[in-house]
Amino acid sequence: MEQPRLTGGGSTTWLKISLLAAGWLLGLFAYAYWPGPGTTHDSYYYLSAASSFAEQGRLLNPDGSLYRWWGPLYPMLLSAGVGNPKAWVGVLNGISLLGCLGAWGWLGRQVLPSRAMVAGFTVALSCATPWLATAKFVWSEPVFGLLFALYSVALYQYLQHGGPKWLLAATVFGVLLPLQRTSGLFLLVGMGLGLLLAYPDIWRRQRGALLLHGAAGGLAALAWLLYARMVAPRPEFYRNKGWQGIREALADYGYVLVRWIVPVQQAEWPKHWLFLVLLLVLLAGLLYLGWQHSHRIIRLLSVAVAVYLLIHMGTMVISRSAGNVYDVERYCAVVYGPLLLVLAAAVSEAATKRRWAAWLLAIWLLYPAARAVRVANFYHHRPVQPLAVPK
Repeated sequence: MEQPRLTGGGSTTWLKISLLAAGWLLGLFAYAYWPGPGTTHDSYYYLSAASSFAEQGRLLNPDGSLYRWWGPLYPMLLSAGVGNPKAWVGVLNGISLLGCLGAWGWLGRQVLPSRAMVAGFTVALSCATPWLATAKFVWSEPVFGLLFALYSVALYQYLQHGGPKWLLAATVFGVLLPLQRTSGLFLLVGMGLGLLLAYPDIWRRQRGALLLHGAAGGLAALAWLLYARMVAPRPEFYRNKGWQGIREALADYGYVLVRWIVPVQQAEWPKHWLFLVLLLVLLAGLLYLGWQHSHRIIRLLSVAVAVYLLIHMGTMVISRSAGNVYDVERYCAVVYGPLLLVLAAAVSEAATKRRWAAWLLAIWLLYPAARAVRVANFYHHRPVQPLAVPK
């Protein structure tokens, strides 16, 4: 039987905690972002496409060729602020951070059994270092994370209460996800498989509507991928580095995910083997813990996170993905909220029945808080390049 959400006097307490958490997260972001946004190679492609879209209604690369390597939604959003890109990127990323905090925090309130656990989960979300790291840059990940958080809330509402408005909202976000980042398709596959396994009764009753819902997101992704393939001057293939490269990339995933939970050192040989094993243990444990929980949305999310990560790892064979731990942090940032929620749900029963477990969790919160402060300070002092929109 699914656990009921908290009601009554807890609403005021949750609101206060949420506001404090939002202030903390926004303060860290403002401090990290204040000197200006960071840029990487792909940032200038986004800015170039945004500038050309604002001026000509076309998405163009810095060399004048057609923009195709990433989804079209982000440069379209950027085009609204090409006159002051520093401020506009800051607004977009700040809204995305607060939206992620609010959406995942709200979902946690629906499924976690105690007010203390809801409070701890909300505080942990406000210390999300992968969110802070990606929000520092002109990257598409913050908005991508917001879209997935809103998609998850809308789908949860539909699964709980039914009604076409929630399915329509989920469909809109589902269409936008792969247009923001192609890996949004991986999330849709994971959520679809999770829904099929965790909600077989709803799947049987609403199969037609759910198939149309999934097809909408899939067709949006397919349309963009076909366009990108058609305008590419030549077929693009990426040669992987063989077993050693794959092993090191998998270990990077293990290192990044484990570092979210406990402090660990940078993975170097022979530690690659250790983090590869820890990755497998973490994924298996995530699925096991998720399916031990009575609330079906937790089961769904555990499958979605695992599938997304597994497909992303698979793309390293034919794409640029997983260049280093910083790239992996970018790819994984979108699942920080659901992964943390699955873990919080798994330990909530123990924390409710055993006072020492609750104190242990409270002490653990010092780790993500300290790490968030360190990351914000690091990016505050990181040199930034002048942010000029390429012409």
